[in-house]
Amino acid sequence: MTKMLKRSPHFAQHLKHDPKGTFDFAGWEMPTHFTSLEEEIRACRSAAILIDGHAMGELHVRGKAALEAVQKVCANDLARAQPGQCVYTSLCKPDGGILDDLVAFCISPEHWLLTVAAFNTWKTPGWIEEHIRGLNAWTCDQSAGTTCLEVQGPRAREILARVADFDVSDKALPYFRFVRGKVAGIEALVARLGVTGELGYEIFYDPGYAYQMYDALLDAGRPSGMALCGNRSLGIMRLEKVYHVYTRDIDEATNPLEAGLERAVKLDKGDFIGRDALLAAKRKGVARKLVGLIGEPGTAVAPPKSEVLHAGRKVGHVTFMAASPTLGKPIALAYVASELSVIGTALTVAAQGGNIELQVARTPFYDPDGARIRV
Repeated sequence: MTKMLKRSPHFAQHLKHDPKGTFDFAGWEMPTHFTSLEEEIRACRSAAILIDGHAMGELHVRGKAALEAVQKVCANDLARAQPGQCVYTSLCKPDGGILDDLVAFCISPEHWLLTVAAFNTWKTPGWIEEHIRGLNAWTCDQSAGTTCLEVQGPRAREILARVADFDVSDKALPYFRFVRGKVAGIEALVARLGVTGELGYEIFYDPGYAYQMYDALLDAGRPSGMALCGNRSLGIMRLEKVYHVYTRDIDEATNPLEAGLERAVKLDKGDFIGRDALLAAKRKGVARKLVGLIGEPGTAVAPPKSEVLHAGRKVGHVTFMAASPTLGKPIALAYVASELSVIGTALTVAAQGGNIELQVARTPFYDPDGARIRV
């Protein structure tokens, strides 16, 4: 039986611009790419791209105890956030496994917006509702009532400035902040976020205006060389920047300490779901770690779950591997035994066409100091 895929409010416009194909992204029929993976990544690194971000979920938590509620379920310390600020956090199960990774928007101490990973919109809202029961707070899932387009790339600010009625300068809207205002005359929440590794904005708005917003942003981006971008191309940029994909790099069997997400866990903030398990894991040390691997130009790539070997012995597995157009080399993420996570360690990936020799590398692979996202 053919699987029925959902379509975003922008799907008809994608078809109008002749994508090279579509694929199943978390149950949504999304464009693979419009030109080529290489051209779209080059456009993002040098100019700008427009991306359909509709697949992610939007869950509001409101009430007198909203801050207490999000503090209970989130591993990061959201009490530090001011209105207009975003915080990246893990959402953990009692055993420390990652139920979801999300960004929390502080609209006010009594109102939070949580952006849910596309693969988790079916489970996260209900799980949060269940675990904040008894507190003076409630949830409202607006995943179907909101949509999102993203403008990403070094020229994103000048593009947004052409259609926004608010100040988009770095001083007025710095990295990991958001504002409310009109974009192309449409009420929107605009966040300085993205997973491309470039200056970028996520624009959330009423899906009833999908056609108007899409066309307005395309028109605004034309003088700056903005290109449409498919979700397959976005996947390569996520890999270059080592932004985790749920179900691929992290899941319920993975804890944040293994995944290199300790920065999103504040064990000293007080109690939260999963804290005891994470404290125990930190004291004991983790047996495996997520590392970046890099090879020589022209080297083949292997599929997810391929075995990683050291001295002929299996020591882990690949989560994702691809040829990086930006670096001109194959790169991968893999879980390996912790003692082999040292930069420079030589490892082998077992592939059907023959073994692939790689080295543990510094990550992120692209712009490791994060200068490009903070301009």
